[in-house]
Amino acid sequence: MILISPALRNSARRLLRQRHRPLPLNASSSVRSQSLSSSSITDTKCNPTIRIGHVERPIHKTLPLAHLTPKPAATLLDNIHHDSHLLQHLQWMMQKDSLAQDMLLVGPPGSSAALRRNLALLYARLHHREVQIVNVTSDLTESDLKQRRELVLAETPYATNMTTDAATDDMRQQQLLKLDFVNAAPVDAAIHGRILILDGLERASRNVLPTLNNLLEHRSMNLEDGRFLISRERYDQLLASHQQISESLVPVHEDFRVIATCVPAPTWPGRPLDPPLRSRFQIRRIETTIDTVYSFLKSARVDGAAGSADDEIDKQTQDLLVKLTMAMEAASQESVTTATSKNKIWPLPLHQLSSIQQTMTLFPRMDLQNVLLRAYPVGVHDTRMPWYNAQEANRKAFDAAYAQTFGSITNIGEGVDENVTYELQSIKRIGDDEAVVTMSCAQQASDDASWFASSTIKPTKTNIDMTAHCGRLELQQTPANYCLTESLKGVIEGLLTSHALGKDILLVSPPGESKSATTAYFASLLGYRQKLVHVFSEMTLTDLFLRRATNPLTGETAWEASPLLNAIRDGDLCVLDGVEKLRPDVLAALQSLCLSRDMYLPDGRRIMPVDDSLEAMDPNVIQAHPAFRIVALATSNKEAGSWLTQDAMSMFSTIVIPPLGEECTRAILRSANPLCPEETISKLLKLRSLLTADVAADCGVGQLSTRNLIRIAKRASTASIGEAVRQVLVTDLLPPTQRAALNSVLQKAGIKTTSRTPQISRTAPETKAADNHIMLTDKTLRIGDFTMHRESAKRPEMVPSPRFFDIPSHVRTIKNLLLDWSSGERAFLVLGNQGVGKNVIIDRLCEVVNFEREYIQLHRDSTIPQLTLQPSIQNGQIVWTDSPLVRAAEQGLTLVIDEADKAPTEVLAVLKGLAEDGELLLGDGRRISRHETGPGIIEMHKNFTLVVLANRPGFPFQGNQFFKQIGDCFSTYVIGNPDIDSEIELLRHYGPDVDEALIRSLAGSFAELRSFADRGDILYPYSTREAVAVIKHLQAYPSDDISSTLHNVLDFDSYDANTYGMLGDVFKRHGIPVERYASWQDAVHRQAGKLTLEYSDGRPPDGSSSNPPPIDMPKEGKWDAANEAHVGGNQWAGGTGGSNTAGLGGRGGPYRLDRGHQVHQISDEKKAEVSEDARKAARAMAEKALKEKLEEIDMTETEWDMYQRFVEPIKNDIANLRAILNQVELKQSEKTWLKRQSHGEVDDGRLVEGVTGDSFIYKRRGSAEDAGPMVNAKRLTFVVDVSGSMYRFNGYDQRLYRCLESVNLIMASFDGMQQRFDYQIVGHSGDSPSIPFVQFGLPPTTEKQRMRVLQGMIAHSQYCQSGDHTLEAVEQAIADLADVHQGDDESGGGIVIAVSDANLRRYGIHPRYLAKIIEDGNEHKIKAHCVFIGSLGEEADEIKRELPTGRAYICMQTKELPTIIRNILSTYA
Repeated sequence: MILISPALRNSARRLLRQRHRPLPLNASSSVRSQSLSSSSITDTKCNPTIRIGHVERPIHKTLPLAHLTPKPAATLLDNIHHDSHLLQHLQWMMQKDSLAQDMLLVGPPGSSAALRRNLALLYARLHHREVQIVNVTSDLTESDLKQRRELVLAETPYATNMTTDAATDDMRQQQLLKLDFVNAAPVDAAIHGRILILDGLERASRNVLPTLNNLLEHRSMNLEDGRFLISRERYDQLLASHQQISESLVPVHEDFRVIATCVPAPTWPGRPLDPPLRSRFQIRRIETTIDTVYSFLKSARVDGAAGSADDEIDKQTQDLLVKLTMAMEAASQESVTTATSKNKIWPLPLHQLSSIQQTMTLFPRMDLQNVLLRAYPVGVHDTRMPWYNAQEANRKAFDAAYAQTFGSITNIGEGVDENVTYELQSIKRIGDDEAVVTMSCAQQASDDASWFASSTIKPTKTNIDMTAHCGRLELQQTPANYCLTESLKGVIEGLLTSHALGKDILLVSPPGESKSATTAYFASLLGYRQKLVHVFSEMTLTDLFLRRATNPLTGETAWEASPLLNAIRDGDLCVLDGVEKLRPDVLAALQSLCLSRDMYLPDGRRIMPVDDSLEAMDPNVIQAHPAFRIVALATSNKEAGSWLTQDAMSMFSTIVIPPLGEECTRAILRSANPLCPEETISKLLKLRSLLTADVAADCGVGQLSTRNLIRIAKRASTASIGEAVRQVLVTDLLPPTQRAALNSVLQKAGIKTTSRTPQISRTAPETKAADNHIMLTDKTLRIGDFTMHRESAKRPEMVPSPRFFDIPSHVRTIKNLLLDWSSGERAFLVLGNQGVGKNVIIDRLCEVVNFEREYIQLHRDSTIPQLTLQPSIQNGQIVWTDSPLVRAAEQGLTLVIDEADKAPTEVLAVLKGLAEDGELLLGDGRRISRHETGPGIIEMHKNFTLVVLANRPGFPFQGNQFFKQIGDCFSTYVIGNPDIDSEIELLRHYGPDVDEALIRSLAGSFAELRSFADRGDILYPYSTREAVAVIKHLQAYPSDDISSTLHNVLDFDSYDANTYGMLGDVFKRHGIPVERYASWQDAVHRQAGKLTLEYSDGRPPDGSSSNPPPIDMPKEGKWDAANEAHVGGNQWAGGTGGSNTAGLGGRGGPYRLDRGHQVHQISDEKKAEVSEDARKAARAMAEKALKEKLEEIDMTETEWDMYQRFVEPIKNDIANLRAILNQVELKQSEKTWLKRQSHGEVDDGRLVEGVTGDSFIYKRRGSAEDAGPMVNAKRLTFVVDVSGSMYRFNGYDQRLYRCLESVNLIMASFDGMQQRFDYQIVGHSGDSPSIPFVQFGLPPTTEKQRMRVLQGMIAHSQYCQSGDHTLEAVEQAIADLADVHQGDDESGGGIVIAVSDANLRRYGIHPRYLAKIIEDGNEHKIKAHCVFIGSLGEEADEIKRELPTGRAYICMQTKELPTIIRNILSTYA
């Protein structure tokens, strides 16, 4: 143990208020040496020392500077005499220090990381050493480890002689600037002999930390300012041997030491250490012991709380928690060596133990499970949480430890904080930043869930008073629009108790479930001002606290505080919204701030807890106000992934907002819209209960959040409930299969469905004539019965004036938008296909109301700074120019943000704060706010309107799926192609001289093409834009025929014969002839022969091209290894438009050979010149080549013909499905911005560094090395029916052929996509429930292999025994796929698709058993679907009704099956 004498202790306390004074140690203070056993502090006037066992080290005689004073956790300081393991660690560190060796403390993440950091601080504290800390993240660069550049005023004689009065702004601007190099923490610590703590080495990017290798090994480093660090020993040698040495040599202090902390990787997540770096450290493993646990529980009381539990209760709770903690610790240590990295058990965070014990003693009737799960949220049994599937091992371990400690498990984690046992009674202020919060035990509270249920100790107090910090605003001024339901009372109770215990809070819920509103309510209860920080994925640790700027007067570089830093200083509530987007390394670096309010900033300053010993005006110290708190908001959507780490779990008290019950939701909807009928509310509640997570996923929509329900209830006042649901869920954009599934759910909820799906026979709804026209006067706008005042534009040039024709469908859309605007809505999202008129509709709206409009077009490379401000450098200073967004918000203009789906989702996430919270932080430190005014705040104008335009989500559009993340923050409108009457009227406006019949035929043709796109038969969604383009051409060039004009929009698809044939058939059905492309091209060529090119300068026209080479005997041609394009020749195989050789588009060749080049077609007349002898020779060569090909793939001619029979009908479907799968691969490999690069585009966020001369100021697109491992391949299992009934009834409905076609579609479409999709095909028959045809990882890649699979299916169905194993086959496929996905959370689960005939009744099988198997698969994230390709009578329909919505399909025609398969796959892609 270490024994410190009272005299020394008192002396140290006095000297805490003094800096750099000798430590007055008295010799008599060490007289009690007889009390020391293994360690002591020796106190002499000359050499104070500290001794542990046989190791002794000197103590520095001077106390460190305030901002460099180590502040270890009080738990370690108080327990230093009682923890033998702690003394052993300190003794080892003294040994390494005496040997001048640097140290590396290793251990698991979470609380252990904080323990290692505090151990290093404790060592420095005991030796009176100054410390500097580097919080390592992946953003760390060389300048953070060596020197950063700053521009400062040069000390010129002019500046020196200036009087204060003369120092005007003009004079300041005339002073000269110089470049100054400021030492980073490692260099500063090396020069001054401090201890450098490198916290979290595993978080650094590759090849950054090796910058310190020489400093660690040889104590040397070259600096950017031209100086060079060398070891003290070498410096003294040079000084002794040379009378004068260079001033550029700077000696490293002999007391300089490095203590690093690290989580070993790959045992835990992180980056492995570079061997040369690791070899420079002495390593110590730091474990959690029972002494450590007791140290965290030793003094767990609420400061100033009245009515704390007595010592006996304290002792009992302490023993229970020690038992629980050690049980979890044992399970964790066992899993380190036996489990994979994903299945390791997380221990109970040590830093949560104190608050757990305080809660147990202060609130003994509180549900203990809920209290524990605030500290250990991965134990929550809530399937809504994104970490649910990944944390099964932790849940089981926690359940076992809980049962071992407390005896039983009752509803653990099912609805956290749902059972309210304490309610808020009052909050009374007792100081500027303190209040007494009174909680009372609810009458319905039960002791059954309490920790003392089986104890002899029974608490008697029902009212609990606790002292809590508060803000300086008026208390309990709660917002009027917040509905405090019973379940939310439990959340508020958790927020208040966690806050009173000094904890920062993590609030988690699915999107739209009142996180922001609940936080605002909590802040208003305690009088807090909120400082909002909208987190995005590119945010760095520096961004959270500081931003770089230049002084507008002097041009000096400076650091400016962020909202988080201002909240720390002022004692406000900082809300980190979207914390799940923050990179794990950045979040982990906040641990010291959350746990000890201690943080070293990049500018050299330090955040420290309030301490009387600190000087109030110390510029190097920012004192953290005791009332400061962080509330982090996280969305538990599936896309967020498993972002919760052990580090984050140790930092926050985690509160999960429980699912709102029916009565709670009803109360909220009544409060949001008192005029909403009860029947409507009841239907909405039923719809929410039916639309579970799995059903919603099958329907292609999200679950109905509270925000969505409120929006529907408000819209239901002016529209039908079906129309309101259609608008909010954007059902018009769903694929047909999913739309049908959702409609069936709506019907079950009693909601009549409406649809605006484009149909061939669609007509405009019956409306009054006045409703289809916009009537304008100078002051008013009128559309039917709607009247609105027109604004007076201050800048008429800002009001758009589009070429717009008031067709009925567009006028109705404008009217609905203005109705929403008049009711107070200011944020709109307008979705639709290309060419449907999104832009012109909004421009027309602005024109008729006189709205001044600002415009921003986004793209892939758009960034958050570009969205808000435009920085530039003028005279060496950063000047910020307001973006259109800022101007629109300040002046009350309409901001149109176009192509929003092309921008990264994190860029659009800032719009959520603007639309929902009315807050947006700008790059220059200003803030747009809807609620606040004051310096640095841009007040949002009441008329500011945000209109976001985007293409529809999903294939074939290549935009981001941002609608799922922020779509519910907007009033969403879907703009479809106009109804056929409106489209005809529009085309008339563009082509007044075009024949009316032709206009009608053209409108009908394009309407049918759109229905094809909706069904998935064609990929490209032809829009009104294409129809308008054709009419405009015919109006301008009436002599051109319609067939030629159509090629202006159809030629892109002319390379796909199947698609082009479908397009031609559609136009022919409407009386518009579209020739085969080759025939049309020949006609064009013939017409071109009559054309001449005339020059105005009299030069002769160009000559005609030469004929193709003469006809000769056919030959294969030479093979070009470089695969260059050969056109019109007769030498190369694979050429086009030539003669005699194998290729495409030519004449006289032996056979077709496609090498991937553009085809040049020879006319039929030229082909007719081939002689009969040449034709016979070519035919003979082709037959020979076919025979050789069949021999090569071991297939007979009969087999080849059979295979072609299964390929020909689905060629188009193979191409479409491959296009979808390729698009999925494209999205997965989307590149990101790489920051701090030496080349690329200038990064707006590093302009200040550019001014100072830093070379790493660029960004470029690339694959981020820290993006994590590659996403695993999506696994699919196809279960096919090869039972005897398939063969027997094939002549009845071709079911076996359809099954073979679907299998061939799968094999051909997935060929070459093994990196993203891994599939297997199994069959079932009367013989077995699992007959392997294609195994995972071994897909068939040749025609022969695919034919063998098809032959095997035919053989099984022909020769198997009768019987049915459909249920067993689906169940086995789900189980096998679940085993493959065990512990794999990244790939998002698997898909099972069963293709079978509906023949269950014959074997006495009820469909509900199949439904149960499909539903059970959801628990393992396996989505199972059934496709019935044969049915006797109506059995297939009966089975479909029994199965879960969206999981059953009926296919009675061959051409439908590939479409169904494609729809299923594209849904989950």
